[in-house]
Formats: sequence, C-alpha cells, structure tokens
Amino acid sequence: MNLSLALLNLQSGIGVTRGYQQYVTKGMRYIMPHSGEALTHAATFLSDQHIDLALLTEVEGGSRRSQYVSQLDILREKSQIPEGRFFPTRSLGNSINEGNGILSRYPLERVVMHPLPSATNPRVLGETRITIEDRTLTVCVVHLALRSETRRLQIDKVVELLKDIHTPILLGGDFNERDIKQLHALTDIGLSFVTAPGYPSWKPLHSLQVLFYSKEFEVVSVSTDTETLFSDHLPLTVELTF
Repeated sequence: MNLSLALLNLQSGIGVTRGYQQYVTKGMRYIMPHSGEALTHAATFLSDQHIDLALLTEVEGGSRRSQYVSQLDILREKSQIPEGRFFPTRSLGNSINEGNGILSRYPLERVVMHPLPSATNPRVLGETRITIEDRTLTVCVVHLALRSETRRLQIDKVVELLKDIHTPILLGGDFNERDIKQLHALTDIGLSFVTAPGYPSWKPLHSLQVLFYSKEFEVVSVSTDTETLFSDHLPLTVELTF
C-alpha cells in the first residue's frame, strides 16, 4: 500500500517567503487580520501532490488574525481532503489561536491530545489512528520548543507515550532541532527518520521538519517543493509503502 505524506509548517498563513526582512514588513500579520493567500497556495500544493496525509504545525484555528476562520478548515475544503483535526497550543485572547493539525483522506478514528513539558508556550503531541486496508496506523504530529533544554524534556515525554503504542507509527512535525543527533531518543526505540533542508524557504539550510516511522514502512522518496512558496518553511513530502 502506498501513502503520500506531507509535513507543513504553515506559519499561520503569514507568508514570509522572500527573506528575513519580511518578518518585519509582514510582522503585523502575526496579530492582525490578513488575506490568507498563503493558505490558498498551501491547499493547491496538497491537491496537486495528491497528498493522503498532512501533518501541520503553526496552523491558526480561528481568531482575529484569520478573520475567525479555521485555517485547517480552509485547507481541508480547498484541497478536498475530507478529514481534519486541530490540536490547539498557543492562545492570546481573540488575537491568536495557534496549534498543530492533521489532514487525512482516511477517517480519524481515535484522537488524543497529550500535553508536553513547556516553560513558556504550550506544546502538545497530537495523536490519531487511521485504518488503511484493514491495517491500523498511529499518526502523531508535534512542534517542539525553541529552547534545547525544553526540547529534551519534550522528546523524553514523546518517547514515553510512543512506547505504549502497538501499531505502526508515523510521527512528524517541526522539531526545531538543527542537530538531528539530538533526537536520538526516538531512534533508540526503533524509529527511522527522513528529513531535508527546508528552512528558511528562500535559502534552505536547516532540516527542522522530520518524519519518524516504524519498521513497517519503507520510504520510496523524499522531496521539498521549492516551486510553491507559502511559508518560511518548505513543505517536506514523503512517499511511503507498507
């Protein structure tokens, strides 16, 4: 069975794609309403690439800056991926409602949100299950902290949670780690990984988005799309068989 998966850090639709100066010129979009044009480009990418499963980070669940519309719902509708779930993390009144998300062409059967250790901004592990041709898979999405000390605590918690799972596992997201060796606790429990440079999107140097997978999967291809820019991270696309 083939599975097409994508990791997308959406940057809440702010659309920094041309250089660090845009963090300033588009800075008000972090709190003020904006058009969401970047979401249209992201949805086009998902549709054109025939993505079955998308693991999303920095997605806006519906607040003033997204004109009170869920960006996950926008992606779901425009890409025609029927299933979606939002895992909220960071909230600031009516101005910000940020989190992670999962989009799937297969029904999401069991959805759980696990809090992770955090010193400042809340972080969670979003977990769900899907069944493909009578095979149940556990799919998780995560966005780890910027501070290395906090990341280590979060990774330890993720490992603890994954050890209790007895199905094939896919774990993906933005790990905010420039040295992949620092994620060894996940490979120590038998997971393999793929990644590719994707940040910043205009000059990819760092491999922050990573997909971990259990032994039941085989990677067919890994790519980053430099043609459709909608975020400060390039999307990471992985083709799998299992």
